[in-house]
Amino acid sequence: MLQMAVDSDHVPNGIGPGLTGQLYRELELAGVEPLLTLDSDGALAGGVTLLADAGATQTSDSAAARFRQQAFDTLANGLSLSVSVHELGEGTDAHAAFSAICELLRLAMQDAGASPECIAVAVKAEALSPQAAWAVRSARLGGGPVHVLPGRAVMQPDSSQRERDQHDRFWSQLWHAHGTARIGVAYAPTVFAQCSLLSAEVADCVLPATAVQVPAGTAWLPMSLDVSRFTDERGSLRESAIEHALGRSIEIGDVLHDLVRWPTARMQHDAWLNRRLAIVLTGFGDLVHRRRQDPQQFASLTDLCELLRWIREVLQGRSREVARRTEHLPALEQSDPCRALPSGHVRNGWRTRWREAVESAAVRHRNVVVLSPWSLFPRGQPADFRYADLLPLLGFANACSFPAPPSLCHWNINKFKNFHQRAWAVLQQRGAVQQIAERL
Repeated sequence: MLQMAVDSDHVPNGIGPGLTGQLYRELELAGVEPLLTLDSDGALAGGVTLLADAGATQTSDSAAARFRQQAFDTLANGLSLSVSVHELGEGTDAHAAFSAICELLRLAMQDAGASPECIAVAVKAEALSPQAAWAVRSARLGGGPVHVLPGRAVMQPDSSQRERDQHDRFWSQLWHAHGTARIGVAYAPTVFAQCSLLSAEVADCVLPATAVQVPAGTAWLPMSLDVSRFTDERGSLRESAIEHALGRSIEIGDVLHDLVRWPTARMQHDAWLNRRLAIVLTGFGDLVHRRRQDPQQFASLTDLCELLRWIREVLQGRSREVARRTEHLPALEQSDPCRALPSGHVRNGWRTRWREAVESAAVRHRNVVVLSPWSLFPRGQPADFRYADLLPLLGFANACSFPAPPSLCHWNINKFKNFHQRAWAVLQQRGAVQQIAERL
């Protein structure tokens, strides 16, 4: 049973004093910040992501009308929307196709009486440059977030002069825009499950508000936990307090998952199937700073790796406890490889082994841990590039978020490019790391 915090009349974030308000207050008392929003009816709602097929909307009036209606439905409910545009083509065709999508979004926004800030757009770097994407978005739709999704060619070391010239333009545009325009880069195109029995997924969208890179149409319950909040002035961790906060984030997050209004049919199905939590862990740079450690010393990285490993074990263990107490994740049944085998001894043998594996590894939530590259820097001050040596911590993330960066006034374009390429390289290794760490 959940112990409700009923000793206060505090109404967090405009949420009423009923069950949802009590759950929110319980999270806040534990040191966890819920990040859900309210729809126009005052109900909790998850962030909406859509894929827009630019080619289809240009060639089919019905496809264009359907996309415009989907955008309108979200915006009319008072919710933010993030649209990832694909099938743009190349060159002038890509420019025209993206312009057409932005025009459909403008019409939906106008009909819903919404603001341009409620709409984020994401495009692949191979289709449009950051500068072009921002210019089209601003002209057609108005100011608001633009997420650029670079592929491997942009993120890995250059191999030819032509590629170097193209990539230099890409990084130069991002660098000159980072402090003024609302342009960001997101390069964690794979989301991993916390259970080794579940496969990785393609993350082709960016959640509004939290900027977590996720698969399109998926249902995430986000919250934030600052690890530095659970330390004394010298940075010594209060283990019992943070363990309590981690446990409450899993338990209360699971209950809230059933109270959230998931705006689309696809999100409703995903919420039932995968019960995704996005526990955004922050404060690692603050922790190192408070401990007066040198972020470039290997011991600093080792200490944080041990902390993150322990945090992930606590979260996974509590998710397994909730699964045992209620039921395990429905996606595990859908992933049963025996479903494709013909009936007989072979199928029965594999099914027995699968059920044994599920019994030992079953969790209640497909994804849990979210990290951001910017959480590695102390807050409230310009980013110190030395903290880039903490980037291997990203290897513990199921998913990654890409909010606005801190002040980079002491950086140059080379440091900017180097930081993102190093972060991307770490994120590419997550599959191998998690397979070793979670081998059955």
